[in-house]
Amino acid sequence: MVNSNNKYEMRIAQLIARSGFSSRRDAEKIIIQKRVEVNGNLISSPALNVTQNDVVKIDGKIIEKFSSPIIYLYHKPKGLIVSKKDEKNRPTVFSNLPKNLRSYNSVGRLDKNSSGILLLTNDGKLSRFLELPINKIKREYMVQVDKELSLENLKSIRQGLLLNGFNYKPIQISKSSARKKAQYSMSLFEGKNREIRNIMANFKINVIDLVRTSYGPYSLGNLKPSEYTQGDIKLLNFN
Repeated sequence: MVNSNNKYEMRIAQLIARSGFSSRRDAEKIIIQKRVEVNGNLISSPALNVTQNDVVKIDGKIIEKFSSPIIYLYHKPKGLIVSKKDEKNRPTVFSNLPKNLRSYNSVGRLDKNSSGILLLTNDGKLSRFLELPINKIKREYMVQVDKELSLENLKSIRQGLLLNGFNYKPIQISKSSARKKAQYSMSLFEGKNREIRNIMANFKINVIDLVRTSYGPYSLGNLKPSEYTQGDIKLLNFN
């Protein structure tokens, strides 16, 4: 939205999210908790438009205004939760990252026992763009299971399944060229919670190892567990 003075306006929660302080949903919560000031005035409703010229404080501290979108590629190791706070006090990916990246948004999730590429961005809008199925951002996985899938299993995965009320869209799957016996390459365009594990469990097959090898144009490459590197934002068709 642009006002009569040609200053770009957005909802206050969006500005907070794009600053990297929190997600938009969490921003709305802290506004309702009366922790946010705009130009010295305490606010209690997210229904407020602001511009980059407004001074926004959270808990008395001025938030950094958002810059151009930045994206990082991070190799999530097994054993970490993709969350900024965990109610069970388990170690998280953000406790494993340097302080300058702890305010970033994670793109999607990987469960505790999975590893591989996890994208981090300072821009909440970009995060949502990468997650929404309508944008058809491909995620690729290498999956090792405890026994080989049958032809019927493969057919069901490629056609899509309805399991426990969840509609799992068709997944591209092929036998991996690696020497491991029951290892498969899988590609999907949305990321429901524990999707691959739930599908395999339906066939009474256990996942031994699950690694996300790429997300959109970004691949894991030679990144070792816990390593990270900045990605080229120009690879995305995003503005």
